[in-house]
Amino acid sequence: MPLETFRGGAIAPLLAQAQATLGQDAVVLKVEEVRLADGRRLVELVAGDPESVRLARRAEERQAAAEAAGAAPAPAVVAHRRGAGPDVIAVVGPTGAGKTTTVAKLAAHPRVFAGRRVGLICLDTYRVGAVEQLRTYAELSGTPMAVVYEAGDLPAARAALAACDVWVVDCPGRGPRGQRDADAVRALLGQLGPHEVHLALPSGLQPALARRTVEQHRRHGVTHLLATKVDEYPDDWSLFDLAAELGLPMRWMTEGQRVPQDLRAATARLEASQASMRRPARAQAAPGAAPKARVA
Repeated sequence: MPLETFRGGAIAPLLAQAQATLGQDAVVLKVEEVRLADGRRLVELVAGDPESVRLARRAEERQAAAEAAGAAPAPAVVAHRRGAGPDVIAVVGPTGAGKTTTVAKLAAHPRVFAGRRVGLICLDTYRVGAVEQLRTYAELSGTPMAVVYEAGDLPAARAALAACDVWVVDCPGRGPRGQRDADAVRALLGQLGPHEVHLALPSGLQPALARRTVEQHRRHGVTHLLATKVDEYPDDWSLFDLAAELGLPMRWMTEGQRVPQDLRAATARLEASQASMRRPARAQAAPGAAPKARVA
């Protein structure tokens, strides 16, 4: 069961809410005060079942060591600029991959776009509550946002975000009308002209399903792979191995639900997977050698 975040004015009601949602054995991972864009201060409580909290704590310990070595998210450098317009970064992926939360992290993280003005575009108008969820994130971070239901909405969206240097686009997973919705989203993306399209996939996905999902999203012009929910499967390397095999670069991964803190650089893990792919050739030259453990 994934971790849940609760916000309110006092700790006691949040504890009761956590237990009602997660069960009586819910464990609190952390409690901190957060300040909203309007100046209000709220208590934020993150809780989960005992195993999820244990894994999250382990992931935080590993991340602390990684950040000490300089593995925090680096500023994004978008390749193949098409001209004077904004950089457009789209996030696509299956339903439940955590795309909307990832988009919010990218927009709000102080290091990702290095102080450039960021705007959000929501194409996920099929999933119930998706627009409201992204709008909440946008309001909390003071980020301008536009919602696009159809091609006719694009001029107004461009005008609303004209002052922004970067547009981050939240795309739907699977609409209720299937292929027709996928075609409509692909057409909208084509008009937005994204410079990068990041396919968000959750850790723990079966390798065969992950591979099939990558192929299904190729039509969206996928340029990068983005691993989400790594904290839930901290020892699962399959997405990094798949990216290494397919030659897909990875900028970021997510390791929790905090916005924007739980966004990490994926470079070290991807490079480790790439190195492990080269290792078998060397191992064949020395039969009988014991396999070496991969270092995260």
